[in-house]
Amino acid sequence: MTHQYARETNLDNRVIRSILAIVFARLVINITKRFPYPFVSAIGDSFNVSAGSIQNVIALTNGSGLLSPLLGTISEHYGRKAVMVGMLLLMTCMSVLGALFAEYGVFVVVMFSFGVAKIIYDPTFQAYLGDAVPFSRRGRVMGISELSWALSLVIAAPVAGFLLDIANLQAVFVFLTICLASGTAALWLLVEPDKRKGGPRRIGIINPLVAMRQVSAHPTAVYALLYTLCFTLAHEIFYINYGLWMEDAFDLVLTALGTITIVIAVAEVIGEFIVIGYSDRLGARNMSMVSMLIAAISFLIIPSLSFSLPLAMFGIFVMFIAIETAIVAAIPIFTELLPRSRAAMMSANMGVHSLGRLAGAALGALIYGSSGGNFLAVGIIAAGLGFAAFLVMWRLVPEDFHLHEKSSEPGHEAAVEDLS
Repeated sequence: MTHQYARETNLDNRVIRSILAIVFARLVINITKRFPYPFVSAIGDSFNVSAGSIQNVIALTNGSGLLSPLLGTISEHYGRKAVMVGMLLLMTCMSVLGALFAEYGVFVVVMFSFGVAKIIYDPTFQAYLGDAVPFSRRGRVMGISELSWALSLVIAAPVAGFLLDIANLQAVFVFLTICLASGTAALWLLVEPDKRKGGPRRIGIINPLVAMRQVSAHPTAVYALLYTLCFTLAHEIFYINYGLWMEDAFDLVLTALGTITIVIAVAEVIGEFIVIGYSDRLGARNMSMVSMLIAAISFLIIPSLSFSLPLAMFGIFVMFIAIETAIVAAIPIFTELLPRSRAAMMSANMGVHSLGRLAGAALGALIYGSSGGNFLAVGIIAAGLGFAAFLVMWRLVPEDFHLHEKSSEPGHEAAVEDLS
């Protein structure tokens, strides 16, 4: 897909309008992902199933990210806007289903469908922005798009809690239906159509293996995925255990642990604003690399702060700012590594990220259990993986990786033909 305005230094009104619609739709999608977490027990009670059953549904939804390399490349074939609108329309229909039928089996299907739609939508919108926004402005735009993640929790938790309190889970799905339908309309009406040369694209069979071979054939792209894997493993190993450590070290009750969630959300927003304000000035690679180094140091230091709750909270706050900054700052880099196969690259990155989350959660539980709850061991291993991610970005993802806005060059359409 080629946007004739991709070469422009300043974004025109069409691009800004498209960005706002895309970010709004992603905010709605993220609400569907984040609303169950604080209310696992209440949702389980509504179906007369255990909280563990609802946690399994959430795990299944998260695991759908492993399908991203298989499904996330379809926008290379059918067009970015068509796929984004299609995913929001699918989610709207599934949300209606959830509102009509108060059955556990339906809930499982609806939530898994939400997860699949998200892992298709995310690489598609990232590829769209990569096509439409010059690299010199892309860090700011990607940072704005990632605000939808932190803000979704701010909206999802109080609204879902209120509706579950005064009504039931079906009321939550009615709310989600309205939001998703609004997102669908915004995408349809406000997003600029794909600019494709040669008319409509021939519809054929998508071969995701070919798309993945395109990614694996470029060493820099493979190293970038290695960065994602090391970083995600480090984060998840630490993240899955820090609550247990704080509960044991400081005798915190659930209410206090819930307050930490608010601290994390604030840290995420700050990290995203750092990227919005400075990544295009300081360089996305430099910002991602330095933030990863700060996160790795935090993994190492925080376990030794068990003597002071304020210091531990401050360390966790800094850590999550660094983590969010490292994640968001790396996205513009990934969108430009393979400008002719952006959706394939971003899908591969999402798949590796999901693999890292699943493996990191399992490894984190194993490390904590086998060490007898030794959080310092968790921190050392997480720090080691964090330093490995820093070294990969520093030594293997060179600063000059041909960031020349090839998205606006002819030939992209020929490249995507290889996907079928």
